[in-house]
Amino acid sequence: MILNLFLVLFALVCVALVFFVLLQVPKQAGLSASMASGGSLLGGRGVEGGLVRITSVLGGFFMLLALLIGFVSR
Repeated sequence: MILNLFLVLFALVCVALVFFVLLQVPKQAGLSASMASGGSLLGGRGVEGGLVRITSVLGGFFMLLALLIGFVSR
């Protein structure tokens, strides 16, 4: 029961992690792209900072769920 819940959460986190990684702008976008990000919608660095923060949190959930699934499945 709990293993199935962890597996469903793990699958959702994996899909969300892939989605937010693909949304991020590559660092080679140049100076004009970094100057165009006015405002701080999701953080100090604009939307990119928020996407990095969300990706980091999802990565942490990914690792935590992977450890929990490994622990519970024994």
